[in-house]
Amino acid sequence: MINKGTFFITYFAKKHKAFITRKGQYDKPDGTQGQIRTSKDGSPCLTYWDLDADGWRMATGNMRIKI
Repeated sequence: MINKGTFFITYFAKKHKAFITRKGQYDKPDGTQGQIRTSKDGSPCLTYWDLDADGWRMATGNMRIKI
């Protein structure tokens, strides 16, 4: 999954109560890296740099990533 380029990620956002699609990248422009892990309840989590909002975001649960 580690990719230096950009991707589009779609997942269900609890905050918005809807599926959202964001443009992101795994690495922040300054070289800081995102994270891939498993939550306490066993769900997959991806922390990525949101290029639209210029900030870190975390997608949890099922997600679709298009490179």
